[in-house]
Amino acid sequence: MPSMDFHRPENGNAILARAVLLQCRLVGNEFDETLQRDFRWAKSEALRYVSPDVVNGVCKLAELIFQKVSLERHADRKQPLVFLYNCTLGLPLYHSRRLDQEAKEFHGSVLKPLLGDDDIAQAVWQVCSRSAWLEQNTRDWDGAQAAHITGAAQGYQAAMARDASVVAENVPRMGFDFHR
Repeated sequence: MPSMDFHRPENGNAILARAVLLQCRLVGNEFDETLQRDFRWAKSEALRYVSPDVVNGVCKLAELIFQKVSLERHADRKQPLVFLYNCTLGLPLYHSRRLDQEAKEFHGSVLKPLLGDDDIAQAVWQVCSRSAWLEQNTRDWDGAQAAHITGAAQGYQAAMARDASVVAENVPRMGFDFHR
């Protein structure tokens, strides 16, 4: 007799949060066909619960924030040649700040009016922001595995746990627990 796996269906909040995380993961990996397919699926699932304008807006916000986070982390690199490049040519901190301002303006002028509630808008911001940091810390932790013996990777693991906790705390507050 085949076994049936029964589970509670996900709600709109969890599905949109999955799309946000996959959007962050896709940034910098645009040519990964598997990630593209997974993101398209997650986005199509989110569209079952949330209006297209909101889904597209939330995904754009997540992309802007992840780009900002990635540049911010890159600006913090201490290797001498990378530091010199960052100070003279690359200016990742400048670009990170510009993206931060763009994300805040987009959130305030586009998403807040679409969402219609400041608490929901704040929860969406937290989910996008902390999902971006979660993905960045995951990438850095992955790259630091050679430093596992020295303990350098432990900081990334702790940061990942904090980010995941903030995301989990804010997902239920996003206000998409309904069917359209």
